[in-house]
Amino acid sequence: MTEAALISLAQIVLPSEVLSSFDITKVESTDTEINIHLDEKMYDTLRNDVHFESKGFIPAVSITDFPIRDHKVILLLRRRKWVDIRTGKSFILPLKIAAEGTRYSKEFAAFLKETYGHIPGDLPYA
Repeated sequence: MTEAALISLAQIVLPSEVLSSFDITKVESTDTEINIHLDEKMYDTLRNDVHFESKGFIPAVSITDFPIRDHKVILLLRRRKWVDIRTGKSFILPLKIAAEGTRYSKEFAAFLKETYGHIPGDLPYA
């Protein structure tokens, strides 16, 4: 499958919250895993404000999402680091993509909790 086809597939299966905050930069697929690389979008409100400056990205974090046809799905999120020029303090925008205390997407964690009564860590796709 071509990368363009994989990106199209990723756009269909990813939650709208992820797509509204991140751009898909690359999709890699193996026999057992799909890695979707995402970069946080440039927000016009911060980009156009002279008091804030983007300083690139912090290291990517991985979040496990719903498996697709026996393939583990990993979202690799790179968040933007911003600096308030007036104070010199850096920050990232608050986003709640992962469930509290986990490395699972909110939707996947809710599914696991409903199915098992808790969020297991020993599943083949976990």
